Amino acid sequence: MGRKFDYQYIVIGSGAAGSAAALLAASLKCKVALVEADRWGGATLNYRDVPYLAALQFAQSYQRAVAGARFGLSSDNLRFNYPSALNWQATATRRAGGNSKKAFEAAGIDCYHGFAQFINPHEIAVDKQQIRGEKFLLATGSTLAVNGITGIDTVTCWSPDTALKMAKLPKSVLIVGAGATGCELAEYFGALGAKVVLVEAKERILPNEDVEASEAIAKHLRQDLGVKILTSSRVLALEPAEKQKRVVFLRAGQEKALRVAAVVLATSPEPQTDFGLENAGVKFTYRGITVNKNLQTSVKHIYAAGDAIGGESSTEKANYEGRLATLNALKHTGSMVNYTGFTRMTDTYPRVAKVGLNEAECKQLRLKPRVAAVELKELCASNVTDFRDGFVKLLANRKKQIIGATVVAPEADLIIQEVAMALRCGLTAEELAGTPHVAAGWSEAVRMAARKLVEQK
Repeated sequence: MGRKFDYQYIVIGSGAAGSAAALLAASLKCKVALVEADRWGGATLNYRDVPYLAALQFAQSYQRAVAGARFGLSSDNLRFNYPSALNWQATATRRAGGNSKKAFEAAGIDCYHGFAQFINPHEIAVDKQQIRGEKFLLATGSTLAVNGITGIDTVTCWSPDTALKMAKLPKSVLIVGAGATGCELAEYFGALGAKVVLVEAKERILPNEDVEASEAIAKHLRQDLGVKILTSSRVLALEPAEKQKRVVFLRAGQEKALRVAAVVLATSPEPQTDFGLENAGVKFTYRGITVNKNLQTSVKHIYAAGDAIGGESSTEKANYEGRLATLNALKHTGSMVNYTGFTRMTDTYPRVAKVGLNEAECKQLRLKPRVAAVELKELCASNVTDFRDGFVKLLANRKKQIIGATVVAPEADLIIQEVAMALRCGLTAEELAGTPHVAAGWSEAVRMAARKLVEQK
């Protein structure tokens, strides 16, 4: 390393991509700096994955206990303590290492806390300090998108990062956006007894998933939790209304309004690019930082990964990109991204998992896949748990190689894994159908769906 650089590698952002990158670079004996503007570990540990899974585990456990009456269990006196839900989130976050830089410092990484701004292609300012790097990784994540809603500055509302931290459970809450995060929040608040209104601009919730998946989760939210769902509705403005909030929205060409105690914006996030990229000569758009297949930006010594480059957001994808970009930057491996087998999850109950292509995406690509589906009610597992809704759907090409799957099931995250492996390895439906499965388990639906594909002519 030349004397003109303070570090061989500077990583901006300590979330899933940044953490993986910095720790890998340190293991390669590089001199590494890690810069974080908020909480160490980023959104994954402190705001999203860990707190959400902890919160949903609490709410779903409570809801299933309440529903236990159908098994002859008495739940008349069942209660929950809301502060306990908050404490459980905090405990889970602490156990996972949230807002701790110990692991980074133990690896020999120099940690800087503050906002990074590029001064030139090799130098950044972090508050009053200036540090120079030979190479960089930009892993700055995303920020909330308000989508033209007026009144945001005058009415207190919550973001996906802060909604789970409400000190008091609201009596009513309106959630803007019915993607994965919006549906998860609707389930959380609905299961704990709040009156929930879920607003989505598109014609159905979970608009990126199969229609059957959207319908299954909509049915669950409405029937099991009493959630009011307003699709084809666009929120226009937020207004103060005594101790409540007045939400103005457009539905069927008419302006309407609702009053609720709390509003949560669960709109699609935007890549975070406001840290002086112009000074470094790094190209970017509203979709994110522009990178090539090696995750290299328009400036050859600067790489980017995670939500900052746009595309689908997941911890697994960000971790993978952070490591791949680091190996390309420091070891010149020339590796190109391969997203085959990465799963998209919605952690409601039932969960929704999607890997590879779904039918809508095949239609966009003008592909005519072979499709086979098995409803969960056909399984032994459904009979003994009394969980009747949900399905496993497999897609294959003309050679009957698996090209995608959608799963709606209590253990969709586990069921989908063998399909992800099938995609990565180019397995056929016959190979999947010939793999022994536990007969009384949920994954038996994969074998049954694969068998249906094999039998298709």
